[in-house]
Amino acid sequence: MRRLFLFIFATSLILAHALPVRAQENLATATLHTADASAFPTVSALLDVFDSQKIFASGLNPEAVTVIENNQPLPIDSLNEIAVPLQLVVAVNQGAPLDARNASGLSRFQRVAQVIVQWAQSRPANLPDDLSLVSQAGPVINHANAADFVVGLNGFQPDLRAATANLQSLATAIETVSAQTPQLGMKRAILFITPQMSDPNLAASIEPYIQSAVQNNIRIFVWYVDANTTFTNTSAAVFNNLAIQTGGAMFQYSGEERFPDPEAYFSGLRRVYTLTYTSRAIVAGEYPVSVQVNLPSGGVISNEQKFSVDIQPPNAFPVSPALQITRQAPAEDPFNTEILLPVTQEIEIIVEFPDGHPRPLTRTTLYVDGIAVDENTAEPFNLFTWDLTPYTTSGQHQIMVEAVDVLGLKKTSMALPVTVTVIKPPSGPAALLAKYRTPITFGAIILAGLVLFFILLSGRLRIPTLRAAQEARRAEADPLTQSIQVAEESAPTAPAVKIKKRRILSGKKEAGPKSSVEAAASFIRIHPDGQAAAVAPIPLAEKEIVFGTDPVQCAQILDDPSISSVHARLRLTDDGGYLLQDNNSIAGTWVNYEPVQRDGYRLAHGDMVNFGQLMYRFMLKASPAVPHPKITVQPVEE
Repeated sequence: MRRLFLFIFATSLILAHALPVRAQENLATATLHTADASAFPTVSALLDVFDSQKIFASGLNPEAVTVIENNQPLPIDSLNEIAVPLQLVVAVNQGAPLDARNASGLSRFQRVAQVIVQWAQSRPANLPDDLSLVSQAGPVINHANAADFVVGLNGFQPDLRAATANLQSLATAIETVSAQTPQLGMKRAILFITPQMSDPNLAASIEPYIQSAVQNNIRIFVWYVDANTTFTNTSAAVFNNLAIQTGGAMFQYSGEERFPDPEAYFSGLRRVYTLTYTSRAIVAGEYPVSVQVNLPSGGVISNEQKFSVDIQPPNAFPVSPALQITRQAPAEDPFNTEILLPVTQEIEIIVEFPDGHPRPLTRTTLYVDGIAVDENTAEPFNLFTWDLTPYTTSGQHQIMVEAVDVLGLKKTSMALPVTVTVIKPPSGPAALLAKYRTPITFGAIILAGLVLFFILLSGRLRIPTLRAAQEARRAEADPLTQSIQVAEESAPTAPAVKIKKRRILSGKKEAGPKSSVEAAASFIRIHPDGQAAAVAPIPLAEKEIVFGTDPVQCAQILDDPSISSVHARLRLTDDGGYLLQDNNSIAGTWVNYEPVQRDGYRLAHGDMVNFGQLMYRFMLKASPAVPHPKITVQPVEE
């Protein structure tokens, strides 16, 4: 019997020393958590890296990590180490040794519970751990915060002496901690409080729990609570192997040892890396991702994660573009032939991403008639300036915009028609006189003043009185005062006698020749300032008159760049009115500064009519009588 005891003791010592050596041979591990492509093309993920001692590899540089996306190595954009809460289950394997009391009457379990309570109360509120408590009877506290966990643990009063130690609490703890992970990147751990177990098949019985813990990345820390005489037996060696194989540690407590700080176990489990990288995916689909980490002990490749993404090229289109652009001389200088305004046209665009993944742009281009007229390679990408100076004649043009994103995906918008109307300023002698009307007027006034001045100086000026001027005009208009030439009578025997002129006493005057057709209305040309131009009026005597520049189709030719070939028509209606209609001209036909509608406009005496830039006033020969207002006196009721 003594030999058997010595054999068991020696075996436990060998296991206790051999297992840590085997653990040191374990390779480092890297665990990649779910890849998030919601901010595509930026993909983010959480990464856990542990060295061969199963200690978190803190302080990694971004250069030490490479992302492998779809078998293509890519550099990472950022690598940050952050703190995360811990998911911990305290499993109590109840047995009589836990109830052994000291001189103060405190049991070993009560002293263990005090240490755990103190640790839980010291936890910061910004890192809320997920804490649970289980025993052989099942869960006592499930996924609670630190405050609730402390209340539950203080109220836990098990009958330790009546209980028999077994592995049921360990099984329940593994099941509880594996059920869910409240937060991505949160580590899992079990604090297993147990006395010795005399089961000869303990090593074989505990092996499935070791495999389950390793598979689910659960760290098991063992507090072996029993008499110090049991610290070297087979049970202690088996529990030590459980801790080492799962990346944990074991502490033995008989009632005299000093407790370790539990946070020393868990601090390494509260760290995780967040990494981001720019994806190179350019088509929709599912992409595998893994991470290669270079540690001082060698490289390690993580597990593989996949993400799915919908990728479409950016869609650009103009925002409320001007479909009609009119270029003409400046309003303050309407005869300027050098400058046509506007010189440029601003075009704003919107760029949308149909796949729902907004990303930076590298280029936007504006095309007019298939030719690039403006391009942006930096912000702002949504604004173009279209140079209009090359367009000196009217015409329609097709504009398109193109956007290119950081993935190299591009798309061109549909063609949008834009009409550019060019109204050239008037030219010729009349335009020259109108352009320099003011200086010519002032020059004429000055010249007339100088002439008058010299005449006054020479004494040759005779200024008639106002009465004399009026009498002269009256006499000139009176037919009784007109004189005629009478033929001289010849006498055969007398010399020729000069007969003086005689006044005609008749009150009648011979009428001159009449025109064959007299127009009932006419167009009188006027200047922009409202003054009549020195040109003959246009008589409106025909049933229909066509205005324009085409001498074949038009009866009345208007010579101006703003006039179309067939510009407008004027019809004499059956009731004697005049109906003016526009013939889809470029510059338009206007009456009293209002455009003529499709059904025409009935002209009234005195209407202002514009054919393009030419301005006329419509005048009737017999102006309509102005009706006098009728005043009606209403009797006042008393």
